[in-house]
Amino acid sequence: MYWLSFKKKQEKQVTGLILPGGGARNAYQAGVLKAIADMLPDDAKNPFEVISGSSSGALNAVLLASSASRFQEGVDRLWGIWANFHVGKVFKVDSWTAFKSAYGWVVNFLFGGLTKQPLSVLDNSPLRELLERHIRFARIQQAIDSGDLRAVSVTASGYSSGLSVAFYQGIKDLLPWKRTRRTGRPTELTLNHLMASSAIPVLFPAVKLRNEYYGDGSMRQTAPLSPALHLGANRLLIIGVRNPEQDPLPDMAREAKYPSFGQISGYIFDTLFMDSLDADIERMRRINHTITETRDKRVVYKDTSLRQIDYLVISPSLDVREIVAKYVQNFPKSVRILLKGIGALTREGRPLMSYLMFDAPFCKELMDLGYRDGMAAREQILHLLGEDELIEQQAAVGVSENLV
Repeated sequence: MYWLSFKKKQEKQVTGLILPGGGARNAYQAGVLKAIADMLPDDAKNPFEVISGSSSGALNAVLLASSASRFQEGVDRLWGIWANFHVGKVFKVDSWTAFKSAYGWVVNFLFGGLTKQPLSVLDNSPLRELLERHIRFARIQQAIDSGDLRAVSVTASGYSSGLSVAFYQGIKDLLPWKRTRRTGRPTELTLNHLMASSAIPVLFPAVKLRNEYYGDGSMRQTAPLSPALHLGANRLLIIGVRNPEQDPLPDMAREAKYPSFGQISGYIFDTLFMDSLDADIERMRRINHTITETRDKRVVYKDTSLRQIDYLVISPSLDVREIVAKYVQNFPKSVRILLKGIGALTREGRPLMSYLMFDAPFCKELMDLGYRDGMAAREQILHLLGEDELIEQQAAVGVSENLV
């Protein structure tokens, strides 16, 4: 499913790609990007001058940025990583590690924090090793220097400062910014920035950058579209990972059950990863409408001139929570025991499972869904990318085939 808003624009087109977080759900983004790569010619340049990601979306963003000089190749690599994922590539799943984690937290609670507090519930060192093998950070600057990339940003949340920080690497003309509870800082991106951005609170350990510990970039990211706009994008492709359909209201004829820890955790994750994106898109739609109603199509707020932003939102046409139910048994036994203990294996706990199901069959189904949804929005995507000639050429081919 997709929403869109386009207008004619005189200024130079700078297309930004927004990849919000979503754990294992981010496999969907790989599918949409594969569809885009297949729409474009084999030798097409990177269509996204600005790439912005947070949490596991930051992993997709940086891998694409490091392959910006070879867009098709980068998308193929991204597809290959998600198609071969399993939980053990993200966090340790052996029984001994699970036991140590559970024991450490129980002892810490029983003794009121007098013992050493565990860093996290899960050990995600396998993810660090995976990213170290697949991402060549030096290629990001090479892509910037060659003009194939304007900027890439990775957002993380500072535990001490309470700031949402967009760490970005880009062309020299870009300036840092400061807003309420959020800021943009130029830096040379490293593996630690990625690990910090994807450090889901409690589940994964925080990461130290300079003199502060950082956690998941979605936690305080109240304006997930902002980094790409600050980095110069005036058109946005936003690839969400939640079906936009509203959940049905509870049946008043049935007595409600008290929510399990798994259900509460899934609710928290939905809020963490999804709600700020939806709110920011709605805010952008209102600003666009306000600008169109003004005489000079321009609104000045303090020292900022607001401009209308073209955008396209692509999100799953099916409910990801229903898809994950088919793959619950693919979790390793040690992880299933842990999830069962917190009520995550029930229907109500499916949202939590969908974020943690780093399993090839589940990821592959999400990628296939993303590919289909991307192809369904083919004309809208090509128009956003300024590839109207491709639409006309392929339409002409279709007419010719029908005549034959």
